Amino acid sequence: MKNLFSGFLMAISMFTIIPMPYKAWRDEAVKHMMKLYPIVGLVVGLINYLVYSIVDYFNLSTILIATFTMITPFIITGMLHLDGYMDVCDALLSRRDQKEKIRILKDPNTGAFAVISLGILFLIDFAATYTLIDSKTNIIGIILVPIISRSLMAIMLLKKETMKESSLGSYFKKGTGKLDIYILYVFLIAASISMIILLNVKASLVPIFMIISAILSVNKSTKELGGMSGDSAGYGLVIAEVVGILCLSII
Repeated sequence: MKNLFSGFLMAISMFTIIPMPYKAWRDEAVKHMMKLYPIVGLVVGLINYLVYSIVDYFNLSTILIATFTMITPFIITGMLHLDGYMDVCDALLSRRDQKEKIRILKDPNTGAFAVISLGILFLIDFAATYTLIDSKTNIIGIILVPIISRSLMAIMLLKKETMKESSLGSYFKKGTGKLDIYILYVFLIAASISMIILLNVKASLVPIFMIISAILSVNKSTKELGGMSGDSAGYGLVIAEVVGILCLSII
């Protein structure tokens, strides 16, 4: 139980900017981090909904409410997943051979493809968030979207072959097994069912399209980069979440 709790604190500390009571890193607790990753998503979702509620309470303009609501998840996660998204976009859109794509992926410099991809992402994300807030329906769904996205990425990280250049990906998989994957499926199913209960039957489209977008994006990056990595997970997570918000704004 001590290792499980340590794994949760380590997951919060690594995947968010939320300060923890202590920063002791226990190698034996690392194996619990992935199975607890959806709970990190719940924390991010709750904070995002809290920020929305606060700015909405002060009756700010819709455009300001949408802005604060959209950027909160990126701020809370320290832009970690956004960084992975940009790196993978730079690599994949270069249309080079695999070796060169991996070199671009690891290059600390930001390329034009990353900037363009970020601009497109923000345009879609903001438009969807604005529409969602303007309609004042389905907004509760922003709590569940991060749970679904993290459940998906953790499942894929544990099941797919890891890039040989990704030591961190291999590190997170060490000591994990089928039980961890089953637990993640439970989180995914529970969040999907909650989406339907809290909203409506049409809300089932949210997890469905998130799953499809996550599979397509991660499979593409895995195929072209020779395996799964933390950057690939960030790439898939960001895309899945934008698709989730977009679906919430449409249904």
